[in-house]
Amino acid sequence: MKAVAVRPGIKNSAFVADIPEPKLDDVADGRGVLVRTLQVGIDATDSEINEALYGAAPKGDDYLVLGHEVFGRVEAVGPNVTHLNVGDYCTSTVRRPGPTIYDKIGRNDITSHHEYYERGINLLHGFLTEQFVDDAEFMVKVPAGLASLGVLSEPASVCAKAIEQAYLAQQRLQVWEPKIAFVTGAGQIGQLTTMMLRLRGLEVYTLARTRNPGLKQELVEAYGGHYVSTLDTPMLGLAEKVGAPDLIIEATGSSAVAFEAMQALNRNGA
Repeated sequence: MKAVAVRPGIKNSAFVADIPEPKLDDVADGRGVLVRTLQVGIDATDSEINEALYGAAPKGDDYLVLGHEVFGRVEAVGPNVTHLNVGDYCTSTVRRPGPTIYDKIGRNDITSHHEYYERGINLLHGFLTEQFVDDAEFMVKVPAGLASLGVLSEPASVCAKAIEQAYLAQQRLQVWEPKIAFVTGAGQIGQLTTMMLRLRGLEVYTLARTRNPGLKQELVEAYGGHYVSTLDTPMLGLAEKVGAPDLIIEATGSSAVAFEAMQALNRNGA
C-alpha cells in the first residue's frame, strides 16, 4: 500500500513508501474500523515536519507517515463498533492518550506529559495512505450532507477549542460580554475562526498582511466579518479606530504578532 512519509530529523526527506495494508484486528477487542482515505489536508505542520523542525517516528520505525487532517469512508468495522457502519463518512482525531490524569478522563488534547502521541505528527503514523485502521473510540462520523467539508473537521476542531478555552477562562469574571474580536491570520484556521465567532454574534476583524487577497477577503465578508490588511492599518491602529477587541484569536503562529496583540487587547479581554 502506498503512503507519503518522512524520515524525521532529515530535512526534505518526504517520499512515497510501500507499507503493509492495515487489518481490522490491528485494533484489539473488536473495536477496529477500516477506512478508505478520500481526502487528506496538508498544512504548515506537515511542511515543518518535512523541514525536520519536529516530529518523531513510532518506536521501532525509521519513518513517519504524514497526514493528520483526514476524511474517509468506512469499509469494514469490528464486531464491537456501534456508532459507525460500512459506507459511512468519517474522520479521526489526532491526539491520543498518554499516562496523565487528563488522558484518563478523555482530555488527551491537554496532556501534561512530555511525551505526546499525535497521528502523523509524533510517535504515531498518520493518514496519508490509501487505507488506515483506527480504534472506534477516536473516530467521528461525518454526516453525508457535510461530505464536501469533511476534511476540514480537524482544523475546525482546533478553532472551536481555542474559542471554548477563551470563554472558559473568562468565566472567572462571572460576567463577560465580548463584542469585538480580532482574528490574526486569514488562512484556514483564521477563516474558520472568523466564521465561528460570527456565529456567536461578535463583530469580527480578520487581519492579514496581503492587500486585496481575493477569495480570502470574499470569504471573510461573506461571514459578515471585516478583512483588514495590516499593511494599511496596523493592529494597534485598528484598535484605536474600531475599539479595543475583547477577544483575539492568534492564527498566524507568529510570536511577534501574539505580543502585539497583547497591547491591543481590551481590559479583561482574552
